[in-house]
Order: sequence, then C-alpha cells, then structure tokens
Amino acid sequence: MGISLVIIAIVAIASFLGGLYIGSGSPSQLQVTTVTIQQRLTITSTFIQTIAPQAQATQVQALQTIARIPEKILIGFTIPLTGVHAETGKRGFWGIMAAVKWVNEVYGGVNLYGRKIPLEVRYYDDASNKDQVQALTERLITVDKVHFILSTHSSPLVTAQAPVTEKYKYILINWGAATDYIYEQGYKYNIQVVTPASKYQVQAVEALKAIDPGVKKVAFIYRDDELNKPSCLTAAARARELGFQVVYEKSYPLDIRDFIPYIVDLARSGAEALIACSYTEDGLTLAKQLADSGVNFKMISMNQAPCIQRFYDNLGKLAEGIICASQWEPGVRYSPQLARSMGIEWFGPTKEEFIDLFTRISGDPKLLSYHAAMAAAGVLVLLKAIETAQNLDQDAVRQAFNRLHMLTFFGVFKIDPATGKQAGHDMVLGQWQNGRFVAVWPQGAAETRLYYPLPTWDEKRAGKTASY
Repeated sequence: MGISLVIIAIVAIASFLGGLYIGSGSPSQLQVTTVTIQQRLTITSTFIQTIAPQAQATQVQALQTIARIPEKILIGFTIPLTGVHAETGKRGFWGIMAAVKWVNEVYGGVNLYGRKIPLEVRYYDDASNKDQVQALTERLITVDKVHFILSTHSSPLVTAQAPVTEKYKYILINWGAATDYIYEQGYKYNIQVVTPASKYQVQAVEALKAIDPGVKKVAFIYRDDELNKPSCLTAAARARELGFQVVYEKSYPLDIRDFIPYIVDLARSGAEALIACSYTEDGLTLAKQLADSGVNFKMISMNQAPCIQRFYDNLGKLAEGIICASQWEPGVRYSPQLARSMGIEWFGPTKEEFIDLFTRISGDPKLLSYHAAMAAAGVLVLLKAIETAQNLDQDAVRQAFNRLHMLTFFGVFKIDPATGKQAGHDMVLGQWQNGRFVAVWPQGAAETRLYYPLPTWDEKRAGKTASY
C-alpha cells in the first residue's frame, strides 16, 4: 500500500548582489560599479501522488535545489589594469569579456537544471600588487559573495592569490599563471588552464634539433621569477638530453635596466642559439640591446615579449625572425573537425568567432594575443564544469573538472585530477615573418614553416625579412 503525500513547497529566493558587465571602453578608466539585482521568486507547487518513502526526501531535495538556482551566476576576478602587468592584463580582461558575451548572447547562458542562467562579472583592478590581489580576492568571496573566482594574471600575482581561494575552499580558475610552483603546494581547488611554465621553451630546443642537428652550443638567460626560471631551467635540461652544450645559463634580477654585461658574456660563450625567458619590458630591452651590440644567433626564442604587437612596433624589421613561446596564436588549427578526429568534445566558439567577438568588444584588434585567448578559455572551461556538475557547489564543480577532456579554440583542456595542473594543452611557437606574427611550430598546428637561420641584425637593417 503506497503512502499518499501532499507536499506544499514554498521557497523564497531573496536578492543577491550582481556585478558589472562591460561593453566597451578602456578598462583602465573604468570604476567598479555595483549593480544590485533584487528579485523575489516564490515557487508554490502542490503534489498529490503515491510515492515510496525513500523517494520523498529525494524529490524535496531536488525541488529545493532548483529553487536555489540564482538568476545569474556571478564570476569575480581581480586583474592588473595598471602596474607592471597591465599590458597583458588588459588583454586578458577583454578575453574574459568576449567569452562572457559569447556565453550570454550566443550560447544563451549556462545550462543548469533545465534553465539557461546568464553570467555576470565583478572585478577589481589589483594594480599588479600582490597585497591588493589577496585583499580583493578575499573581498570577492566574503563581501561580494561571487559564485566562482577567475585568477588574476601573471605567475607572481596568482602565486599570491592561490592561498586565499584555498583558505575559503573556492575553486581558482587559473588562466593567468603558468608557474609549476602552485601545483607543488598540495592545493585542492586550483585549476590550471594553460601549459605549465616548465614546458614553455622545450619546443624551441626540440625545433632547433629537428631543423639544424649541427648546432652544438645553446645559451639560456632568464628573469629570476616564478614563471621564467622554471621555463628556462627545464628547457636547458631538455637541451642537454638532446646533446646540446649549454654554454651559458644565468638569471637576471627583476629590476634590470641594462643587459650589456650579460650580452658581453653571451658573445664570449660562442652560443649559436639563445633562449631568453622574460616578461614584456625586460624582453624588449634585451632584444634592443642585442641588436645595438650586434651579437647574432641562428635562433632567438623568448617568452612573452615577441608575442605582443608592441614588440614589432618598437623594433620594426629588427624583430624579424624572433620566436616567441606562445600559449595560442590566431593561426593555430584547433577546430570541431580536429576534436572529432581526436575523439573528444568540442566546446565554445570557433577561432574565427572568438576573434570577431574580441575585436568588437575591445575595439582594438592589436590587443589580440594568447593572453586574451587563455582568459577566455578560463570562462569556457568553468561553464562546462558547472554544466557537468549540474551544481554550483565548489566541491561538486571541482570533481567535474577531473572529468573534462575537451578541445576549445584555445586547445586541449585536461587536468591532472590530483593537483589540478594542466596536462593536455600544448605550447606553440610563433615567429615574426615579414611583419606578421605567425604560428610555426609544432608542424601539425603551424600555419607556415619556421624561418631559419635568423637573419643577422645588419641584414635586417638592410631590409631582409624572415620570409621564404
């Protein structure tokens, strides 16, 4: 004999605090604005049915869960719109905004319990300051009460941010830091979107070996920080494995202004190829002073600086042939067709759709770079994890991340379940060729061949470009 049960559920959802959705304009000029969304939802449902006692609690729980779904999913982040990391931080900012626009206007919102829930963002300028990052991240969690946190940008800043989100058991969607250090700390809630720093320049030495097995001597110079040190040290170790002589391997301080003493030693070393692990300003300074000194190499591969249009704007033809280790470039060939051939799911906009969205929302196509793409990818993988979990609970979504193996316009996403470290995404090498920055390695993802050997500084001054 069944049990007749009358369930009358009256659930009220009070107001929650929304964030600012950005349309256009310079982010550095924007103030954080609070938009309060007040909405009361009353669900009154009457069920008269015969059900087993065990199912009663399940039905009530499901009803309560659905009733608790917010009108918007609030994503919070700090971002360096000013300070030393502002140039790349702004690119990441617009990448996030482009992805949110795609989710809300093209995809229609996050699929959660049969409803489409839009995303809303709340952000603060952290001014490239570690203390600000920590304080503002805590504010996002405790005061703004966002549902999820996207990371800030740069390995030093995210390294400072990670303990805060871990303290509150909040997932940190780490699109902005490649450092391996974070994933050696035993954190549970840190999810890496990008290729780890230890793999940044490995492809450069492997490409050099494939193109010119006769090269013997390689030099490494790196900024002594959380990203660039492991990037160069791992590449140097790989170079030794491949049979290269590492004739120079030195770090330089964070506040460097003059590379001449290092360049003198590089010239004396007899190195045929140079791997330089740097950020934007120091990388640009190093390239300028190498050109002024007339010290030539068959290959120069750097971190970050050559990946940005300003590198070519400042150096002109002297930038020709210089390589940058990149997380993504517009010429890479990631597509739904490739996903099918790999046997994994495709998710998100195509490369062409993302570039169009980014250009329209930022208003400046020159801002497009891998920093924008990896920030956008952070939004996409978070959305997919929420949909997989069908829940906004941090632990449920964290477990869902372990099950994701997919391809986006940014590349493969797959993490190590134990640490959250990225295990699927590959780096690409980009190179300045005839005024364009193009993907040249690995060969399967490249849009053209890597130009080798690098023209000398004098040849480039005379007008020679790195083009076949």
